Amino acid sequence: MVAPEGRRQDVFAILTLTATVLLTLALISYDARNGSANLVGPVGHRLARALMLAFGLVAWFLPLEGALLTYRLFRRRSAMLGVATMASTLVLVVVGASLAHLLIEPQAVWGASPGGAVGELLGEVLRSLLGFYGTVIIGFAVLGISIILRTPWTLEEVTAWFARVAHGAWAKVQSIFVALREAWAEARDIHEEEIRASQPRIMGVRLDDEDEKQVPERKASVIAPEATAKKPSAPTSTGPTIVAPKETKQTPLEISTRPRHEHRDFELPPTSLLDEPDAAVIHVDADALRENAELLTEKLAAYGVRGRVDEIHPGPVVTMYEFEPQSGTKVSKIAGLADDLAMALAAQKVRIVAPIAGKARVGFELPNDTRQTVPLREILEDRRWEKHTGALPVALGKDIGGQPVYADLARMPHLLVAGATGSGKSVGLNVMLTSILSKKTPDEVRMLMVDPKVVELQVFDGIPHMLLPVVTDMKKAALALRWAVDEMERRYQMFADAGTRNIDTYNRRVERVLKGDLSIDKFMPKRKGKVSAQDANGQEVLLDPTDGESADAEDFQPEKLPAIVVVVDEFADLMMVAAKDVEACIARLAQKARASGIHVILATQRPSVDVITGMIKANFPARVAFKVSQRQDSMTILGRSGAEHLLGMGDMLMIPPGASELQRVHAAYVSEDEVRTVCDFLREQGEPTYHQEILKPREDDGPEGESDDPLYDKAVAVVANAGYCSISHVQRQLSVGYNKAAKLVERMEQEGVVGPPSSKAGGRREVLVGPM
Repeated sequence: MVAPEGRRQDVFAILTLTATVLLTLALISYDARNGSANLVGPVGHRLARALMLAFGLVAWFLPLEGALLTYRLFRRRSAMLGVATMASTLVLVVVGASLAHLLIEPQAVWGASPGGAVGELLGEVLRSLLGFYGTVIIGFAVLGISIILRTPWTLEEVTAWFARVAHGAWAKVQSIFVALREAWAEARDIHEEEIRASQPRIMGVRLDDEDEKQVPERKASVIAPEATAKKPSAPTSTGPTIVAPKETKQTPLEISTRPRHEHRDFELPPTSLLDEPDAAVIHVDADALRENAELLTEKLAAYGVRGRVDEIHPGPVVTMYEFEPQSGTKVSKIAGLADDLAMALAAQKVRIVAPIAGKARVGFELPNDTRQTVPLREILEDRRWEKHTGALPVALGKDIGGQPVYADLARMPHLLVAGATGSGKSVGLNVMLTSILSKKTPDEVRMLMVDPKVVELQVFDGIPHMLLPVVTDMKKAALALRWAVDEMERRYQMFADAGTRNIDTYNRRVERVLKGDLSIDKFMPKRKGKVSAQDANGQEVLLDPTDGESADAEDFQPEKLPAIVVVVDEFADLMMVAAKDVEACIARLAQKARASGIHVILATQRPSVDVITGMIKANFPARVAFKVSQRQDSMTILGRSGAEHLLGMGDMLMIPPGASELQRVHAAYVSEDEVRTVCDFLREQGEPTYHQEILKPREDDGPEGESDDPLYDKAVAVVANAGYCSISHVQRQLSVGYNKAAKLVERMEQEGVVGPPSSKAGGRREVLVGPM
């Protein structure tokens, strides 16, 4: 049951509501010239006229005050009708009327001034006493105090409310601005897409779901790619452009013959010796590629990178998605997403090319679901290989677009190859050597191979191109490299005598002599028909350019110099045995041997800084990195990361000669049986002419008569039975002087009995032979 106090409050609430509604209607319909139009009749007209004349526009505060009072009464709250409330209400009306009179233009409002009679009277009195600005400032201060007294809110609550309102309004403005910016960017992209659709695409053609179109031929070469004209094709659908891989045009090579110095014909191995590649045509699934592009765009957007995929380059192993990010996106933000994208896309590895050279795009290389093998025969039967005119052409494989990649070792002029075990390094090396042998006769190229692992290069042993049997002994390998340096110096002396600068010019002059167009005296103007050099003892001897043996001046007949390819399959093992001598020889060859026609291919599976030293790295501008286990190895080989993201099995990154950008190549595959078949064919052409003097130690390698030292065998037995070697140990065991012991130890190192001194073992040397 409701208490009497509650009933009185309800009655008062209804009366207040009625009075507020009537007063509001009277003010809304007030017309000073037509009292009969007032909705509350003559009483309403007179009430509204009195309020407007007294207070002007501030009269509207009274209905607002009535509405607030009604609301509080209906909510069963205190009506706050005390003396302070009534006084604050009166002050609000009076001071508000004064401010309205001062701040609003003095024009008639419903037949009265803006502040009414009360506002005009009080406003003019205060302005005469305080001036205009003083009256306004004090008026607003009094209004603030009255509002605080009239309402239950504190100043802190009011300030916090205004702050929340302002923050919400600013957030709303920001969201509207972002939405407008995205809408503008989307409209710009659509406009640019329409422009692209109206122009021919140079990079490729679009493929419909059921239609495949041939892509104009494109040359991919690490030498000097030729600019080939491509026929543009208008796009036929929306989405990224798919640059379809071109089917390799195969031209079976006929067996060619070339004369050799023994006046016999030498037959180059035909490609029919290699396994025939599969005739399967590469099928491009346009729908799957576009779905992958959409998924890639979606995952990048999840990491805050927005943009679109413009072009797709499907290849035999990976597919390149060219992504154009929105303006203002930092490349460094994209470059660090490789591992995150690999997880998000459930891919084995993701390599990011940020940015693509010459384009405002970032490349994402994703592995294909089905990997294709690149057979060597397919690469060698391509027309571009047949037309390759390099001095030492090398077939590498295919690029990410499926185009054959060739190189010229003479332009590199040396190659550093590195990769972890099982990455395809040895197969890649076999591909390079087999491709050279398929184009060059023994008169044009000779090979010197060092194989510390014994089994990797033995398949090439005995072919006519070999200068020596494959060298497997480490000490002999050091001698072979030293001979290569001496041969380089000998050739330069011959070039100087003939007045030429490099092997190409020298061989052209020799050809003129053989044809009778140039006499011997003019061929060797500085030596008058002699070719000479200094031997190890400093004595001048006449040399035959081919075999290095002495020759009489009258009988001298110049011959063309063949290029020499020095191949070291596991450089790390060689550095462990004779690091000082080997590094010095390799560095000299890398620095000077290019013009002499001597080229070096170094391969290692341990690309650490103690193997690939700064001196070696600086002189091998062309480098190939197969898959490595860690980022540091990639930095050692290439000077940048990326090789750790490769897929293995012949997937490699290459720094082409004269370029700084990496090129991804999928190495061709040749089986051991195929290589053996090619080498057997070459062996049938004739026996190799070995130069055993290459492994003969020079006379200055040790003191005269040292080989007859009776203490040497005892010293070898001492260190072999002890399991370690040091000069002091040999000195004590043989009771000899320090110098004698040092000479014995040096000779043992030269002959491969012990290794070099180790800084970690207090100068001791590793013994390389078993107990005796």
